[in-house]
Amino acid sequence: MADSKVPFTMENVQKCVCKTCPIQGESKCVMDKKQKMMEMMKQPMQPGMMPKPEDVPGMYCAGGKATCTDLDFAKMCICASCAVWAEQKLMQGKPMGYFCRDGKAE
Repeated sequence: MADSKVPFTMENVQKCVCKTCPIQGESKCVMDKKQKMMEMMKQPMQPGMMPKPEDVPGMYCAGGKATCTDLDFAKMCICASCAVWAEQKLMQGKPMGYFCRDGKAE
């Protein structure tokens, strides 16, 4: 699989709407990851230090499929409402959404 079209950066993580996505809204795994991210953000960040994509409950367009297995794909994907999706012109790539299920953008 080629490198992602979307850079995994802290700027993009902050713009990401995955944290509000109904697909992962009831996931215990995602809630646990969010808690760990909040704890990590309380610590002073070292220059150049980034969390691993699999530790972030989002940015699936950059990192690939979700590692959490308790997501509800029957719910509506909101990728098309994301600033990262628009900025990176992801409607022109593959997949066009459901990156948490289908993998990172190419």
